[in-house]
Amino acid sequence: MNDKRTRPLQMDEPIVTGNTKAAVKAAGGKSADLWMLPYDEIHYDPRDNVRPLDIAWAERLGKLIATDGYDKSQPLHCYVRKVDGKDLVYVWKGQHRYHGIGFAIDSGADVGLIPVVIIEAKSVNRVNLIFGGLTSNESKSTSPLELAEKIAELRDVHGIDNKTIRERLQITDQTIRDVALLEGAPTALHKLVRGGTVAATLAIEEIRKHGAEKALERLQKGADEAKAAGKAKVTKKHLAKPDATPAPASKKISEPQAKQLLQALQSVLHDPMFGKLSPGTIDGVHIALGPLADLLDAKPSAKKEYPVNVPNENGVYTFEKLASPRLKIGRTVNAPAEIHLAQTAPGKWIFGTSYYMGTGGGSTPCSLRDGDLTYPTRGQAIRAAVQYFTRRLEDPRLGETKEAPSVRKWLDGLYAAPDPDWTEDLANAEAK
Repeated sequence: MNDKRTRPLQMDEPIVTGNTKAAVKAAGGKSADLWMLPYDEIHYDPRDNVRPLDIAWAERLGKLIATDGYDKSQPLHCYVRKVDGKDLVYVWKGQHRYHGIGFAIDSGADVGLIPVVIIEAKSVNRVNLIFGGLTSNESKSTSPLELAEKIAELRDVHGIDNKTIRERLQITDQTIRDVALLEGAPTALHKLVRGGTVAATLAIEEIRKHGAEKALERLQKGADEAKAAGKAKVTKKHLAKPDATPAPASKKISEPQAKQLLQALQSVLHDPMFGKLSPGTIDGVHIALGPLADLLDAKPSAKKEYPVNVPNENGVYTFEKLASPRLKIGRTVNAPAEIHLAQTAPGKWIFGTSYYMGTGGGSTPCSLRDGDLTYPTRGQAIRAAVQYFTRRLEDPRLGETKEAPSVRKWLDGLYAAPDPDWTEDLANAEAK
């Protein structure tokens, strides 16, 4: 699957702000110059932070806190979110200190009440949380890959233009273009960058020169060369010099490649837009597939009609469920990932997700609020859900679980499936 970001992402559930005083009172806290809260009454949502949690860094902070106590001059930055009618305090800046406090407490340290600064409700939205996290001077510096992912979210999910991003982050257009190259690269290249094997600047340079797929190939070979030389990081000297004259590609097609080509041609034959191709192309497909008619699957059935789903009192729609293959992990057998699809009106589709992988889980509701994206066909909603899951799997906490390979294979199959509801009008609208 080509996992480049070709469509906007599904928007995360909007933040419903809560009452600060009510949340602090319910948590048993008190205020001086700062709010002082028990650790157990401070909540955490990884979506509110601009980077994945670095467990090793949080553990290091936990050891320092256990030894020296918590520095009260470094409050956690929080906001109040209303959840199931309750006003709860959530941390949005200082996630590593937050988890470090947890590690210190687990080791037996008594840290007392935690100092908290709570931002005004009117300032709480996903856009400001992202900008605040990226410009924070109290956090670890943002890597180019993290910057790329969050610029993509600001642009594709929240509709923020490049000019605003450039001004609020104090970066150049060239930086935006560079990190966009990195953000659109294959997941395997992201993993090399995240792991510190390849510097983001080197990865961007290679992508600019050779394209994402070729850059990945060169960097993977460079990693092997560096490892053989006893080095942990790839440098330019580990990269092969491009051949002056590229070797001719092999003319022999393997059996798996032949099968893929046959399936691709069959998808073209059964695509609703097949009749709009040029006469020569149509004849070419018929000639190629004619002698293989007995090997082809039956033509897909007529276009399926899907009902319009209805929401409950909480705005969550009834949905169709697509589940990944069931796996046995330990003593349990379940589907680690699901995509939920709902048609809110004719030609308007949304999706939700749920997953349980490793020791973590999560879900997004199948709901529709002002500003949320909809998709014109069921197939396009599925592809958007696949892209959403693909991004989630870039987090090592999910991407390195035992369930991840099976989920990725399932997502690849969904992404590559043809869309029987795609029409000429939709294609023309997409091109505008």
